[in-house]
Amino acid sequence: MEPNMDGKKLYRRTKSVCPECIKTIDANLVLDELDGKDTVLMRKKCAEHGFFEDIISRNPKEYERNQKYYHDYLTIENKDNIKDTGEGCPHNCGMCSEHKSSPCIALIDVTNRCNLACPICFANASAKGYIVEPSMDDLRRIMQHFRNIKPVPPVLLQLSGGEPTVRDDFVDIVRMGKELGFVEIMLTTNGLKMAAKNGVQYIKNMMDAGLNAVYLSFDSADSPEVYKKTRGVNLLEQKKRVVENCRKAGFKGIMLVPTIAKGINDDQIGSILEYAKKNRDVISGVVFQPVSLCGRIDNEQIRELRYTSSDLAQEIGRVTGIKDTYIYPIPATGNLTKLIAWYDFAPRFTMAAHPDCGFATVMSVDAKTGKWMRVEDWFDVDGLLKWGDKVWCDYVEKNEWPNMAEKFIGPLAKLFGEKIGNVVNQASDFAYRKAIKAYFMAGAMRYLKGVSGPVADFIPIMLSPRLETAANFFEHGNNLLVSSMHFQDVYNFDIERVQRCLVHYGTIDPDDPTKILQIPFCAMNSIHRENIEKKLAKQKVSIDPNEVTAKAKEFVEREVTGKK
Repeated sequence: MEPNMDGKKLYRRTKSVCPECIKTIDANLVLDELDGKDTVLMRKKCAEHGFFEDIISRNPKEYERNQKYYHDYLTIENKDNIKDTGEGCPHNCGMCSEHKSSPCIALIDVTNRCNLACPICFANASAKGYIVEPSMDDLRRIMQHFRNIKPVPPVLLQLSGGEPTVRDDFVDIVRMGKELGFVEIMLTTNGLKMAAKNGVQYIKNMMDAGLNAVYLSFDSADSPEVYKKTRGVNLLEQKKRVVENCRKAGFKGIMLVPTIAKGINDDQIGSILEYAKKNRDVISGVVFQPVSLCGRIDNEQIRELRYTSSDLAQEIGRVTGIKDTYIYPIPATGNLTKLIAWYDFAPRFTMAAHPDCGFATVMSVDAKTGKWMRVEDWFDVDGLLKWGDKVWCDYVEKNEWPNMAEKFIGPLAKLFGEKIGNVVNQASDFAYRKAIKAYFMAGAMRYLKGVSGPVADFIPIMLSPRLETAANFFEHGNNLLVSSMHFQDVYNFDIERVQRCLVHYGTIDPDDPTKILQIPFCAMNSIHRENIEKKLAKQKVSIDPNEVTAKAKEFVEREVTGKK
């Protein structure tokens, strides 16, 4: 019997990959019943390997609302490293000419070595049997590649792995990134080194080099058993030690990053949020990551294991006591962020992700009751977003200023010379941007519910959209960023999401070491990683995951719990 590619409703047609052969195949996003409930499903069929179905959302109303937030903005002008395989996107990554956005985050794996052997690691770090570790010169070339992106380079640098801190020169890598112009540098880490007896000094050293944020894997706030399942060893006390050491060092930029696996720790979301609330003097937010499914899995297993952003949003609403909450997808603020960056001459970046990639919101803690408050308690969010859309589209995107400049500045240039004309032009451009800023802020006040509490904290961000003001909002108030980034795997892979990816890996091209490859996050982990790393590997090693886990356990007992 031919599998049903249709449903009650067809949302869109896209391209995906076959989970078996990784060839590009057609896929449909449809609404249909699953276990008696309306569900958004991806359905696809490979001529050789058959039919595949995956769950995209268990909340169709939320999914449909999300789909209106598409914002194409800046693309990359200098895409000079396209690897033409003849197979098209996503196999032509290098940067592929079909990409529709510019990266916000430059991501570099500084090593694939790791001091853990986590069963849920999407990079499968520490179990490869080979070492991939860029030299300092290679890292500089990769960073410079991102800084050279035109018209707008990423201002955020994320250093990942493996475990980045196993490199003895990691602090020097941070310093180099800052010297090359990255505004914010983030470390993705399991925190073992930060929890050690000399962890406070190590944190200070990273701060002095320019580290701004720590993305700390954090799968539970109170269950040793969860860590044994997700990381292979009980890391509960070690995670709490990282938080304490950051507090002692005066570091306030921790982001908790729980990988959520259905049936393992999807019951931990409430306790993780409460832990973040109690430690918000050093914790800026929580970035939930529904686990990517690895290995060969049939359709029935996918139904049992798949945890989606829709599941997460509903659980956040339940544990915070906020009923019927809607968490806006990442691109919802696309025009608003473009506008406030434009009028303040701030470093530009695009929030033009795909709406299925994830969501983000700001949650606040009521100072008197300790209860959670959502952003809708202080703003008319829809009204503010629509106002930002209108101002951007009517006064900036239509490019009215150059027409005005041509009409009024051109004659001055002819009369007094090009140099004078340019000075007047720049001064007038400055005045025009400031006028639009005043116009936007005057209208925005209609959508603010008062000017105290979190609203008062947020107004400076609209007035001066700098990373410094954003950091102050989270580090010195009662506010937490709560977000989700649902990374793709070969079962739910959607080429439209990849083409709008905002997080790009940078790596040396193994086929031509003079070039740098720039690959969207999910394409790297689902398609390209193994092939690239095998070619780049300079040293084969014999790695026993059980031995790695045993050493990690010994480290925790010696450095954290004090056992001998």
